[in-house]
Amino acid sequence: MDFLKAVLKKFTEDARMNKRGFFTTFFKTTPEDYTDGEYVEIDIERSGDYVAPTLKDARTGSVVIDEDVFTEKRFKPPYAALSTPVPLMDLLQRQPGESDTAEVRGQWFGRLVNKLTKSLSKFHRMFKENIELQCAQILQTGVVTLKDANGADVYTLNFNAKGTHIVTNTNSWDGNSADPIGDLQGLCDVINDDGKATPQIAIFGATAWQHFISNAAVKDMVKRDGMNLGALNPGLLNKGGRYMGYIDVSSYRLECWVYNDSYKRVDGSTVYKFLDTNKVVITTAIEDLDFRIVFAGVPTLGMKEPFASVIPSEVTYDGFIRCHNRVFEDATQDTYTAESKMRALAIPVSIDRFGCLTAVH
Repeated sequence: MDFLKAVLKKFTEDARMNKRGFFTTFFKTTPEDYTDGEYVEIDIERSGDYVAPTLKDARTGSVVIDEDVFTEKRFKPPYAALSTPVPLMDLLQRQPGESDTAEVRGQWFGRLVNKLTKSLSKFHRMFKENIELQCAQILQTGVVTLKDANGADVYTLNFNAKGTHIVTNTNSWDGNSADPIGDLQGLCDVINDDGKATPQIAIFGATAWQHFISNAAVKDMVKRDGMNLGALNPGLLNKGGRYMGYIDVSSYRLECWVYNDSYKRVDGSTVYKFLDTNKVVITTAIEDLDFRIVFAGVPTLGMKEPFASVIPSEVTYDGFIRCHNRVFEDATQDTYTAESKMRALAIPVSIDRFGCLTAVH
């Protein structure tokens, strides 16, 4: 195996990259979702079952259907680009795990490649978190809002989820008048009616779950029927969510998960939850969802020698995330810089097959 293939394998076999984020698991990427263009075009589907009208007479001609029923949208995925410089002077110092010999100290190019690939791997993991954040935002608000390095909003895309799918209950679950079962049933009914598919998965924020499982009516239901712990969706295992069992809500059987994973932004040390601890996200079964992660073209001069032979200019992880790498030099500073770019956008094609409830407020 040549060195370039070995480095590519090192990237693609990184266990931290092959483990998708929990919300990202609900989205898929197919070969048609990769493009070299500036925009991607995709249909956003409203799932209502329309009945074809009947003509009174064949001579009256066909009925004109408004194109808004099936709307093709044109999206411009956001740019993400990360870089870090490696001064050549740093390469003269002994690296962790190396012996302090003249022979090793002279191997600056090998050290350089090692530093560059470590930086690129870190960037790829940060890109993965960016995608998880997009997916989390969509499932809670129907809107993607991304920030720059200073914390300012620089990209906003509203997918126009119906207001009946992004709701706050009347009675907070931490109060005496709480009706968690009724609240979940109401949102399930909306998803079932609009999306024409049965809700099957409920993802709770930590606080929402605590108040849900402490509710008297829920306690009675669990005491009577249990949590059916033997059944679950294996596709969601080991993705960051914790499986809690099944509950029956009216005619719906919901697979319950608690998701408490967090992230930090580069503009500060504050820890944020991907899922608001007070919210509950409900979706249909994953196989009934058409959620996509699409990738657009990235303008780059590409990888040049001597690095083109040792560092891959493009890495695609398991049919999922695609990153574009390059290394460039600053001769005046005797510095090489590792840079990676990505243009990814999460899109909820089946927009009516999920909903979010703010349960505690």
